[in-house]
Order: sequence, then C-alpha cells, then structure tokens
Amino acid sequence: MVTIPSSPKGPTVYVVGEQPVDDAFRSLIELGMKTLNAESCAIESLQTAPDVNPADRSSILEFLQDEYNARGALIAGQSPQFLDEASDAYDEIDDACLLLGEVGVIVREPGRLRAMAPRLKAAIRTVDRLLPGDTAELLILGAGPDARAVAAAISTGACKARPKKVTIASTDAKGLADVRQHIESRVDKKIVLEIRHVESHMEHDRLLALMPPRSAVINASQTEYGNNAAVGDAALFPAQSVVCDLLAPAGKSRILAEAVQQRSASNLTLHDGRIYTLERRFAILQTMFGADANEAQLAALREGVEKLDT
Repeated sequence: MVTIPSSPKGPTVYVVGEQPVDDAFRSLIELGMKTLNAESCAIESLQTAPDVNPADRSSILEFLQDEYNARGALIAGQSPQFLDEASDAYDEIDDACLLLGEVGVIVREPGRLRAMAPRLKAAIRTVDRLLPGDTAELLILGAGPDARAVAAAISTGACKARPKKVTIASTDAKGLADVRQHIESRVDKKIVLEIRHVESHMEHDRLLALMPPRSAVINASQTEYGNNAAVGDAALFPAQSVVCDLLAPAGKSRILAEAVQQRSASNLTLHDGRIYTLERRFAILQTMFGADANEAQLAALREGVEKLDT
C-alpha cells in the first residue's frame, strides 16, 4: 500500500515510482524549472509498490488534487497503471494518453488535474529526425511503451515519413494487445499496420529479409532478449536503410553491432539511443513546466538537456 506524504510546505513536484528520485533525474528537473522560468519547486519522491492498484492510484490522485502546493507528478515506470478513463479522477486526459494507454505526467492547476503522455511527442520528434520522408517500410522490434509510441507516431500519420507499411513485431503478447486496443483503429488510411507476435528474435531476421531497400528498422526491445539480442547472426539489412536502436548506446546494442558490419556494403545509416533519450527528457520537461515557455526558452532547454547528457 502506498504511503501518502504529508502536506508540502511549499510548491512541490513529485516523482512517482518504486525507487527514490536519483541525483541525475533531480538535476534534470531542476534544469527544466530554471531554463523555462517556472516556479521553483521542491522535488520529492512518492514511492509505490511495483504494481499500483486502483486504490493506491486513487489515493495519489486525490492527494495531488487536494494539496494546494502540489504542482504535479512525473510517473516513473508505471505509466499504464495511471490511465483511469472510467472515473473522474482527471479533469482532462490528453489524447496521447488514450492512444498510448498511459499517463506519463500529471500537471496540477488549482483544483484541476491534467493527464499527459509526453512519450508520443518524443517519438514523433525522434522519427522526424531519423527517417527520410520516402522511407519505404518500417519494422519496429519490441512492443514496450517506447515501441508502441513509435508505432503510434508513424502509423497515425503524425510524422513526416509515410511508409506504406509499418510492422511491429515482439514476443510481448500484452504489449501487442495494447497496440491492437489503442492504436490499430487510429491508423492512417494510407499506411498498413501489421502486428506480429513472434516466438524468438530469429523471426526478426526473416522479417528483415523481406523488406525493400530504403526501409528502416527501429529496435526498442532492449529487455526482451538477453544482451539486447533483437536480431540474430542471419540478419540481413535492406540496402540504403536506417537502423536505429531506440534505447541503447552504440556500444551495448546487438542490432547495431550486426548492422555496422553491413554498413558500407549496404549503405546503411545507423543511430543509437541518444536522440530518443534527448527528445524524451525534453518532452517531459516541456510538458511539466513549459506551458508558457517561448521558443527561445525551449531552444535553451534543448541545449541544456543535450549538455547534461554529455
């Protein structure tokens, strides 16, 4: 059962999750407040059990709604459990929450809670930076929250790239069921979304072999297979394609290790997780603190987040 903190003495932002907020995340939040000229807030942990049940969620949301000095919450790792469409817990639920089936940021205004899902905005910006507009097909490996965000971003037509076909493939049956429930009905009419439940990463190799040139593969399956083995030794990447590991640095990515061997011969463009990490952090801070920010402040925030990662 969650332990609700005492009433905050001054403006406070809460980080909701299993673990206390660490120094790196605290520094990121402080950067957002300072750069966007937001009201200075204390940063406190609101620790939960691994599974947030409806009673715990209700207690947390009631606390955020009732406490005048609560400015909102960042949901770390349990975002699907905070989507509550069936009640009046939120005064506003962003459409991105409904599309992804999660709440990543809760913004509190006096007596009013807004549920937001900045992961989608981060996915759109990442895809726009990575994929050419004429990308033929896209293969997404994995069905976790970040993979689903990419699937939603591009299959609903929110990105500049408009591949004719988007395939999301994973061993994660629950994640794929979420794609069917939340995303499949929203797919752009000009895009085909194929949802593939696979038994092992060896099937990813077969899917890669069927893709045409100038396609793209985005791996977001970091925890699905041992050592991030999203593909096997038989992986053959389409010529002139983009290969991206959305979550891992280059030195820890199995898919990039395989792709680099084919980079010259097949004219591949490779990306690791740095771009998405930047865009995700930027989107979280913009959502929480940037309602009144101007373009110069947002540009300064992006620069600050990038420096923080180096």
